[in-house]
Amino acid sequence: MWAVGACSVVSGVALWLLDPPTRAAPVDGQRPSTGGVREWLDLRLLGALLATTAAVLMLFGTELSVIAALQGTGQTGTIPVVNAVWCLASLAGGFLYGAARRSVSLFVLVAGLGLVTLPLALGGSWWSYALLMVPAGVLCAPSLAASSEAVSTLAPEHARGLVTGLHGSAITLGAAVGAPLAGLMVDISSSGVAVLTVGGVGIAGAGLAALLHRSSRPGVRPCTVGSPPI
Repeated sequence: MWAVGACSVVSGVALWLLDPPTRAAPVDGQRPSTGGVREWLDLRLLGALLATTAAVLMLFGTELSVIAALQGTGQTGTIPVVNAVWCLASLAGGFLYGAARRSVSLFVLVAGLGLVTLPLALGGSWWSYALLMVPAGVLCAPSLAASSEAVSTLAPEHARGLVTGLHGSAITLGAAVGAPLAGLMVDISSSGVAVLTVGGVGIAGAGLAALLHRSSRPGVRPCTVGSPPI
């Protein structure tokens, strides 16, 4: 916890010193838009927020399910090892996603995260969980990065702070639902059923989010040329 806290402080100081811009440079002669909520809170943004919630729900639900499985089989001491493998895979996936020349659709990433989460229900020994965690981990960071990218792309300049707050609330909602849902499934059934449940809910959430995105009326908000796919 000391290391985590220290890294958070270092990151905060770095952001403070670098002071990256949070708004695009104003165009000469162009007034900033001050449209109401109905102008930007459309189905595309709601879909991106829903996909964010689905991704975080799966992450928290998966973590609790795997911990419950390892504890239930007397392998509690291996929990740090399995979690470390998961985190390293997520770190590698984040670097791969950041280095990619083309962005991948948020909905594809979240649905893929759900699909690679389902095989965890077959885990038994700690090393099998560690191996099965690799593909699930690889899509963790990319899913979260894509969600942030999608929401920031859809946010107008004058409401950037509010939309960022909505994105944070979507993350909190996923965490608040994912762990209790997995815990309930562990209590009434098993850790394997818990994994299948959170993975299935995540896939369904990604599908619904994609439908919301596709059903949004074209032309409601002009897209920036060269913006990444959402």
